[in-house]
Amino acid sequence: MSDQPRRSRASTYALVLAGLSLVLSVISCGVVAVTQLGDTDAALQSPPRPATASEVEAVAHVTFPPGTVFLSAVSSNGLESHLSARFRIPRDALDTFVRDGDFGAELTPGLRAVTREDDVGGGDTWHPERAARVSGLAEGAPGPNGTYRRLLVDLDATDAVTIYLRATRP
Repeated sequence: MSDQPRRSRASTYALVLAGLSLVLSVISCGVVAVTQLGDTDAALQSPPRPATASEVEAVAHVTFPPGTVFLSAVSSNGLESHLSARFRIPRDALDTFVRDGDFGAELTPGLRAVTREDDVGGGDTWHPERAARVSGLAEGAPGPNGTYRRLLVDLDATDAVTIYLRATRP
């Protein structure tokens, strides 16, 4: 006979139940965690907050030309940095603004690369859909520092253009 003690049927049954209980506990904890967090990306983002002109320049890698009127900007940070900005520049500074921004795409007449849904803050001053004549730009690959940028240029005014900018940095 063997020197090892034999397990009783009751102790084997208790061991199986304890293992099953552990598996069910782990599964239920996972379900609770998923239902409590909801949208994980949204839970890990900061609430939208106003952004300054210098923050817009730093995140979006653009330089505002002289005569820029900064209208609004909102940012949110977390797993990704999201930024939306609206500003007006002199019409004759548009080409320089795009060139100095080193965008990975050209302005395309009629392209609405930014929409109402791109407003990070959800405010009431973001209305790119109201522009009748537009040009847009959407980078297909990340630009400087891994930032994806899109522009909608409102060409309705004769002396200035209003630019809607959306930037996302993973």
